[in-house]
Amino acid sequence: MSSNTISPETLKTEYVLPEKCVFSLNPNGFLAAEIDGKVYKRVILTRSLPLSLPDEYICISDIEKNEVGIIKTIADFSKEQQELINSELSQRYYCPIISKIESIKEKMGHFYFDVLIGDTKKSFAVKDITKSIRQHGDAIDVTDIDGNRYRITDFESIEAKSRRKLEPYLY
Repeated sequence: MSSNTISPETLKTEYVLPEKCVFSLNPNGFLAAEIDGKVYKRVILTRSLPLSLPDEYICISDIEKNEVGIIKTIADFSKEQQELINSELSQRYYCPIISKIESIKEKMGHFYFDVLIGDTKKSFAVKDITKSIRQHGDAIDVTDIDGNRYRITDFESIEAKSRRKLEPYLY
């Protein structure tokens, strides 16, 4: 069997049980874990389904990006452990919420957004607008040219002027 062959063992998923997993912060402030008695001085958490199931199927990897296991759901962990998990995920998946769209201007194939994030003005550029705007129910995600994601949590709740500026690009 060559090294490029995928075996059933390679695809086996190991779920991490809350009673056999303890998260903590290492001396440098990074997330660490002890899983089934094995200590990991630093772990990385990633969401398998970040948009549809953000609190389920969380992948735990070591610092070399080797998968250690998967958390089925954050809700199975104690409140203290949930706080550590959510803190780590919020740093990795930071997504500012757009409260107002002031303008969208097209120039040389790029679309330039001027928005408000709370009360703070923010400008960003989008290259392929049809691929960079995704609607998920009432929420809309906009991904800029650097891969940063911005969200409108409830499109119908933002002011009509903002909706009219974005509507031509939704369909």
